[in-house]
Amino acid sequence: MYIIKKAVIMLPEKKAEKIVFRSNAKEVSNLIVAGKKAALNAIRENKALGLAFTYNEGNKVVCESANGEILELNTKPLRSSIKIKKGTILYVKSK
Repeated sequence: MYIIKKAVIMLPEKKAEKIVFRSNAKEVSNLIVAGKKAALNAIRENKALGLAFTYNEGNKVVCESANGEILELNTKPLRSSIKIKKGTILYVKSK
């Protein structure tokens, strides 16, 4: 009886490139459109099944039932995009 050993040759793998979504604007816009369609379909299905769904409206968390009743669940504080540290001097210019 003969034993045959197989040699496995490993090729160097290519490094995976990171995908940056901002570089491909068309792909990003297609993903946004697909997300909006999926959300509208989910809302329609929830209404057909008589289920409530929850969403954000401004700084409020709102729950809407299938018959159209809107219930405000929570209010979130608005977040500022400016980070101000203690001791920062703010200058105001008049028009």
